[in-house]
Amino acid sequence: MSVRLLTHVARPGARLANPVLTPDGLPLLGRGTVLAARHLSMLNDLGVRTVEVEDDPRLGVWEIVPEPDAWLMALEQRFTTVVADRRMMALKDAVREVYLDYLKSVGAER
Repeated sequence: MSVRLLTHVARPGARLANPVLTPDGLPLLGRGTVLAARHLSMLNDLGVRTVEVEDDPRLGVWEIVPEPDAWLMALEQRFTTVVADRRMMALKDAVREVYLDYLKSVGAER
């Protein structure tokens, strides 16, 4: 199983599940590469915001791009007890819109 990793907050040590390609389709880093700090720095410098890595229990939740559908379901669950409070519903809607925009910006939209 693989997950999408945010390169700007990732720690070294994750193993690529798929190669990272240049915009021209040339290989930049191969599948199986263990990401070092220099790799992450280079990827950030090149504007690569996410990479697909092998799932690893050492990955922090802040490093992984959530699946949008699962994230939306979790957001709905968090607010089920306050559906009568319009301010809380406005907060939920704002969080949803901002975070979905963020997910789109890192290429995780569905």
